[in-house]
Amino acid sequence: MNRYTILGGEIGEPASYMLALGALTIAVGRGDVLDPGFYTSGYFIGILAGFLLHEAAHRQVARRYGMYAEFIAYIPGLLLTVASTLLPIIIIAPGYVRTYTYYGYTRGVLNSVAAGPLVNIVLGLLGGIAYTITGNPWLYGFAWINGLIAVFNLLPVPPLDGEKILRGDPRLWAIMFIIAVAIYLTV
Repeated sequence: MNRYTILGGEIGEPASYMLALGALTIAVGRGDVLDPGFYTSGYFIGILAGFLLHEAAHRQVARRYGMYAEFIAYIPGLLLTVASTLLPIIIIAPGYVRTYTYYGYTRGVLNSVAAGPLVNIVLGLLGGIAYTITGNPWLYGFAWINGLIAVFNLLPVPPLDGEKILRGDPRLWAIMFIIAVAIYLTV
């Protein structure tokens, strides 16, 4: 469903992905977005892979469980993400995967919500292990940014993934959050 409701605050696929990537690039790149080297850095490739695979995982797992799912860019979230360039922290809130199900909050919903941060945990772990072995700073950026995405998304604050996972399975949330924080702090 392609939706372009600007005044309503949301824009449908595929324009949503492009706008979200633009906002994330500005937020992560800050002053480096004008440097061509930034676009081959581990930070940029990490945000590109981490964001796209995170959202695709939400969407595909939801669809596997028979739910309707699409990525929606959220205008206030896009603006907040870009505005975070002025803050000491990066706020990652350009949009979300909207899902519809007739079955209420099921294991399928929990799995689709957990799939996104799990992708970032796996990318962060793989990048962190590779960085530890090679010392390549490109891998550091890739691992660190995926750790950041995972930690941010796992914060137990509505409407983030962490709040939904905590509500559905507190043990799963604790395991994912501890691993994400460890990646973010140790890379």
